[in-house]
Amino acid sequence: MKSKPDTPAFMHEYLRLTRDRKIAEAKPKTLAWLVSEYLASADYQKLSVNTKRDYERMTGVISIKFGTLPVQALEARGARRLFMDWRDEMCATPRSADLHITVLARIMSWAKNREIIIRNPLEKAGKLHKSNRKDIIWMPSQLSKFLNEAPAHLSDVVKMALWTMQRKGDVLGLPTIAYSDGLLWITQGKTGARVRIKPADEILPILRTAKEKNRTRVLANSFGDMWTSSGFDSSFKKEMNRLEIKGVTFHDLRGTAITYAYANGMDVERIAEISGHSKSECETIIRRNYLAGGDVIEAIRKGTQ
Repeated sequence: MKSKPDTPAFMHEYLRLTRDRKIAEAKPKTLAWLVSEYLASADYQKLSVNTKRDYERMTGVISIKFGTLPVQALEARGARRLFMDWRDEMCATPRSADLHITVLARIMSWAKNREIIIRNPLEKAGKLHKSNRKDIIWMPSQLSKFLNEAPAHLSDVVKMALWTMQRKGDVLGLPTIAYSDGLLWITQGKTGARVRIKPADEILPILRTAKEKNRTRVLANSFGDMWTSSGFDSSFKKEMNRLEIKGVTFHDLRGTAITYAYANGMDVERIAEISGHSKSECETIIRRNYLAGGDVIEAIRKGTQ
């Protein structure tokens, strides 16, 4: 500094120099910066643990691919095409391609809502993956085979999913204390909704066993320990291969259960409340699969008696 200390000129020079330093040290606003801002946001923090895990993996890929792209470029003509071309490069795995674009679009929607950008280039981007697994249900022969031939630590998980209509994470994480005074309280991880159901007779033995053994969670693996999501996925896949059951997934059990519930006299509003699907989604599933309802019910009952 050239000015004399304790003079107005000294103070002006100091402010000018430190201001320039702050500008030089500021992080450039790139897509990688935007991703980090979103991951630190309240919107991201309220997501479920499993969703966060998926987002972290996909945002890592996004940052590697487009991290140096300036935020200003997101609003320029051609940005949408850039990202859509990238999605099309992943067309061999359409569901994965859609998920990456969905996450990127969500980040940009968040940025637009906070006026970081004016335009979301991925608004209404559409999807490559066309299949809707909500419309796929297990066939009676598949259900009967799994419920009767799979080991109890796996078939119990399937029974709980069928008779509660819940997602895998909510079933595996169901605490034993959720069953009290003849009622089962379920907090849905994805929506945060809390529903109360009277458990079917078919799953009462599972609930009672968990209480008798003082388990933290209702369901346990072959070692008597709490399931992890990845551990269950691996065991379930191996058992499906061993039993040669193809074309359906664990996720498809929800649609199967909805079909069963409707065929057994439950109204659509209550099905939607318990399952977490919207009323229109439940109606679509029922409309496409209701004719299979009788056989499905019989298969479930035979396997759980």
